[in-house]
Amino acid sequence: MSRDRLRPAINVFLKDQRRVAGYAWGAAALAYLYRQLGMATRVGSKSICGCLTLLQAWIYEYFPLFRPSQILQAPDAPRASSWVCHRFAGGDDARQRLVRYRQMLDEMSGEDVSWTPYGRDAGTEVLRSLYTGVIRFADVAEGYDPARCRRQFGYRQTIPRTMMVPKDVYRPASCSTYIVFWEGSMDQLWGNLLSHFLHIAIDSDLCEYPSEADEDYMDWYRTRSHPRIINPDSSGVSLQRPVLVDEVSYVIIVQFLMYC
Repeated sequence: MSRDRLRPAINVFLKDQRRVAGYAWGAAALAYLYRQLGMATRVGSKSICGCLTLLQAWIYEYFPLFRPSQILQAPDAPRASSWVCHRFAGGDDARQRLVRYRQMLDEMSGEDVSWTPYGRDAGTEVLRSLYTGVIRFADVAEGYDPARCRRQFGYRQTIPRTMMVPKDVYRPASCSTYIVFWEGSMDQLWGNLLSHFLHIAIDSDLCEYPSEADEDYMDWYRTRSHPRIINPDSSGVSLQRPVLVDEVSYVIIVQFLMYC
């Protein structure tokens, strides 16, 4: 899938127009995007595909430092269409912006994130967003675990339970073959939502401030993540934060998030 083109395989889902509206297209788009994000972290990867409009809009919502200008839209207009994006030329300027964006990401703190851009009740208003399990599109299945981002729902971040682990994976440096297999029972979780929701003690787990986390969470996070993009042994001068954002910036954010 790229721009306005689709893989022929998707036609099988469009044959019966009466059923199209009943499919979980949001989950399908997210599963496919998750797979592409995984493939984009491979050494041999030079591009990324999937619903990048969704990814780009998500970055603008949660990371104010990287937001472009925004215009007023009609109430029924797509939320993402309010962002006014700009395209920049490549060359040396692009490389300089790349360095600048990396520095910005490394200097970010919890206060630089808009944790609940859709409101503190997003989880209860869209109940499926609290589902824990596997989401899929055709042969693409990826894990979905809201426990790893509780602050996006207005709740204090805790150390997540043991991560869902696929039955088998094959993720070579080259993207020509990238396979993830899940237990057959995992595919059935979507149809039994109430048994697989993120369970939260509503009163006690609410954030007192947006970036709140348990005391031991950051220590746990640092041992399992790459919290910096730039080598800490290298020296550099902080550059002024830019006003506009281009495609390079959100690809760098994607890489940062996938490594965390």
